[in-house]
Amino acid sequence: MKKFFKNFDPTKEPILKSVLYLSIPMMVEMLAQNFFNLVDVYFVSRISYLAIGALVSCSIILMIMYSFFIGVSTSSGIFIASSWGAKKFLRARFYYINAFSLVVISSLLFSIILFSSLPNILNFIGLRGLTKTFATQYMKVASLGLFFIFFFSLNNSTLRSIALPTLSLKVMILANILNTVFDPLFIFYFGLGMKGAALATLVSLTISIFLQTLFLKKQGFFLKFKINKKAVKKILSKGIYASLHLFFRITSMLALIKLISSLSEVALSAYSTVVRVFQLLLFLVFGLANAAFVIVGQNYGAKYLDRAKKGAFLVIVFGVILVGSLDILLYLFKNPIISIFLKDTDTKLIAQRIVLFYFLSYPFVIVSTIEARASMALQDTKRPSVINLLNLWFFMLPLAYLLSKRLNLNGIWFAIAISNLTAFLANTILLIANFRRAQNEALHI
Repeated sequence: MKKFFKNFDPTKEPILKSVLYLSIPMMVEMLAQNFFNLVDVYFVSRISYLAIGALVSCSIILMIMYSFFIGVSTSSGIFIASSWGAKKFLRARFYYINAFSLVVISSLLFSIILFSSLPNILNFIGLRGLTKTFATQYMKVASLGLFFIFFFSLNNSTLRSIALPTLSLKVMILANILNTVFDPLFIFYFGLGMKGAALATLVSLTISIFLQTLFLKKQGFFLKFKINKKAVKKILSKGIYASLHLFFRITSMLALIKLISSLSEVALSAYSTVVRVFQLLLFLVFGLANAAFVIVGQNYGAKYLDRAKKGAFLVIVFGVILVGSLDILLYLFKNPIISIFLKDTDTKLIAQRIVLFYFLSYPFVIVSTIEARASMALQDTKRPSVINLLNLWFFMLPLAYLLSKRLNLNGIWFAIAISNLTAFLANTILLIANFRRAQNEALHI
């Protein structure tokens, strides 16, 4: 067991070993994160069916704010991974300290904004009656605990960046166990309802943070509030585009949901179900993309570009084989799987049609997601974000609208599939260009 949690060097170990060592725990960690969310949904659903809608709405609000921090986390991860790969450990720790300081400042700022303007935000997204009451109860607690949410994610991101994904997985498992215990305790035993659900999350993360800091301390990472203007500028300059990368995806999905619901509420239920089912694959893809990020980032920092290229390629191949196989299984067993969630015949028929388009285009999702993350590890966060903006907002959404006029709902599913293909093509070209740029940089040193 100790060997499993030992330090691992992606710049020296065999590439295939690095891919397996990093990707497997990262994929499991992403699944554990999804399980964390499902536990919340399960216990909140016992309060009221309206409480589920409130929780989903709160999650979207928090995710939009969280998109900013994802940028900070990704950007600091870029510099920590490349510095760690170059064996410049003090520099890696220096970036962690500055990222931590940014977490303190940004979480305080967002907490003040969210808490003070909460009624206006809930009115803006259209919550009414008891759903709004539930959302208010949840958000009042969650808004005051943004620091713990942000800090937890920064620490796990740092553990992954220094090639200790098994430790970040261990922390995530602990958080899941605690949340599973605290949810019913706070929601029902103490009678806190939605406030209890938010409090259970924050307490679980806070306790887990102590374990994270212990792991990081052993690697020389210490907590210290310090702002270095040059370092903060570098983190923010890369981070803003990483934030936008996620922001464009979230907002485009909201726009797509609005388009679907304008045509059919039944179709929206079918689409939501298919997205939920394929979310299992998406979390696996995110784990693989994180593995590629570390392998490429550390080898880029160490100037081992051939290893970085080979690592990215092997992660893509592994991802296509593993997630692609699951994609085939989902398609072959789509009827019994969909029947678990849907009972209405018309809704099931629409969902089965959506699964077909997802099945055909999902290999492109696998590859493009890993490629975009690898490009970010090569310190290019701007162009992957631009690709997301252009592909989602200026291609997929207009195409979905136009095709829906001729093909109704099928036009929307066609547009999603085609946009997955164009994202793959764009990110493939970009990753090749970034490796060429990195090669030229190495030649001119």
